[in-house]
Amino acid sequence: MSVVNWKAIDIRKVSDYCKEFYQRYDEYPSIRHIFYRFVDEFWPNTKSVYKRLSVWLRDKRLKGEIDWHLLRDGAGREHEKGDWTYRTPRRHILLWLDLFTQIAERYLLPRWDNQPKKVIVVCEKEADYPIIQSVTKDLNVDTAYARGYSGWRLLFEIAERFKEEKKEELVIIALSDFDPSGGEKAERGGKDLVSFLLKAMLRLGIENVSVEKVLVTKEQIEEFKLPYRPEDTEEIAKLRKDPRFKSWPYGLYRVETVALSSRQPDYFDKTIQDAVKKHFDEKIYQEIRAEEERLQKKVGDFFEGHEDLIEELKQAIEEDEILEP
Repeated sequence: MSVVNWKAIDIRKVSDYCKEFYQRYDEYPSIRHIFYRFVDEFWPNTKSVYKRLSVWLRDKRLKGEIDWHLLRDGAGREHEKGDWTYRTPRRHILLWLDLFTQIAERYLLPRWDNQPKKVIVVCEKEADYPIIQSVTKDLNVDTAYARGYSGWRLLFEIAERFKEEKKEELVIIALSDFDPSGGEKAERGGKDLVSFLLKAMLRLGIENVSVEKVLVTKEQIEEFKLPYRPEDTEEIAKLRKDPRFKSWPYGLYRVETVALSSRQPDYFDKTIQDAVKKHFDEKIYQEIRAEEERLQKKVGDFFEGHEDLIEELKQAIEEDEILEP
């Protein structure tokens, strides 16, 4: 496939993929996800096609052929409504009172209380971050997005929090591209990202630390036949001059984590979850859950003795004219 017939591409298939992605992660895919998902099916794996894809999707949105919301544009393109409220004071008070009466079931102890390890999942790609937040949501584990080697402030904060929590060991689960910058495994003398995470923690005073790279690896690339990162002639010439690639035993190609998440989402999600669960002591957690249930019952028993007061308060809120807008 050398020439892309953009007019023949079924935009509905792209739209369906975006919707499926949202159902899985409660977040829409980036252009990178869409690109890798349909490599070899709709277009070849080239940098020029990747650039053209962005323009094609923009035009489809402007023409109304694909919903604007089905695509996440990435860093630097975020917008949230800053001014919102309920127009009536009565509605506002009733809302918070309803939440207050649910306070017993909302009383939760930290899931990782008394666990000997502090685990944090770190990725280097902005496109991966919503995914790791989604797949680890029920695990209540820390997550971070550290782009390249510039995240010293973030790493300092991780180190300080680890010291405050007084855990026995810090475990960093890393997601990085398969290239000289991403690395294969953390080593004290390495110059790649996973090694940088290890060395940074040691420099910040954290001795009992381990860094585990779980995605993306050479074995995963071979097993799933993942597409490499699209390059053009200019980029290939630049890589040839890069001293890191001279000692990199796998040639000039590099594979992104997004290539794996877009082609094998079930495997991608499970690998992250399994990596976290491996360091979680279920027996300790059951002790925490028993204490949590005991405290929830205490709060619930208190409210059961004051139900009449709450009903009287609701009645007063409904009837008091001072709360009219």
